[in-house]
Amino acid sequence: MNKVVCATLLAAAFSLSACISAPLPAPEVTMAKVTRGMSQNDVIARVGPPDRVRGENGNECYQYALGKYGDVPFAVYFRQQAVVASERGSCNVAVTRAAAGPGIAYQASDYAVKRR
Repeated sequence: MNKVVCATLLAAAFSLSACISAPLPAPEVTMAKVTRGMSQNDVIARVGPPDRVRGENGNECYQYALGKYGDVPFAVYFRQQAVVASERGSCNVAVTRAAAGPGIAYQASDYAVKRR
């Protein structure tokens, strides 16, 4: 019985140490994964869920907090659920509206949703 408990504890310790020692990719590496024309689902699959979302109806901006301390902002802009631009910085409502284009109705009530 003691051997089973020791083996289980040892396996758990190795699992935890592997999670802790996995380095975070550099923000530039993560930003390079996003290319023009990608869908919102593709961006989430490659980068993860956004920390904030601004806009609505597929004309949105996903904002990420990258880096070891979350101090590197990264914004991805969508038009009809496809990436039209990305930049190192926070979401800019004016750019989000411009990305929506003149033929798309954009609601004046911007909203932000914080993940956690």
